[in-house]
Amino acid sequence: MSVRQSPSGGALRQRVNHGWRCVVCALAMIALVAPVSASAQELWRGLQAGASPEAVRQAFPDAAPPLALATLADGETDELVTHGLFWGDRLMEVRFFFQEQKLETVQLSPVGVAASRSRDNLALAHGLADAITSQYGAPYECGDRSFADIGMFECKWLRQPITVRLWYEDAAGQAPSLRIVFRKAGDIAYDF
Repeated sequence: MSVRQSPSGGALRQRVNHGWRCVVCALAMIALVAPVSASAQELWRGLQAGASPEAVRQAFPDAAPPLALATLADGETDELVTHGLFWGDRLMEVRFFFQEQKLETVQLSPVGVAASRSRDNLALAHGLADAITSQYGAPYECGDRSFADIGMFECKWLRQPITVRLWYEDAAGQAPSLRIVFRKAGDIAYDF
């Protein structure tokens, strides 16, 4: 009767270590090759980036097509708008921009920004910036950029996977503009 010799402890350890390395390498290869499922990107109030117009209508039943469509530089169109939403104590007009039937951007504009109230408008912009900071953390860029007869204030926040931008412009002789925009973080330099 012959007795089969088992491998020595060192040889067995070497085979086990080599086996684990192969498993780890195989898993790493799968991770590199397999498609990565994108995590949901909440833009605003539970709306996910890529949501359909129907999903937006379900979340905001009073959202309707605007009187005139606005198209952004990259082809996004504001297919839906609502005028009756509050953000904090402020009534907002909210525009939902889509590209290829997928939600890309949510833009808020406070109702009641008037040309005759520049100081009040700027105070509102600062107050909204404070509210956004309390929710999203400190902005990576923020400040007053006013000069001559033009009032300007802008802040930007990055909270992966979303970027938020607030800006106020008030040029003499033109209607002032105050907007807050929620977009995917990859579009951080995008300007309206």
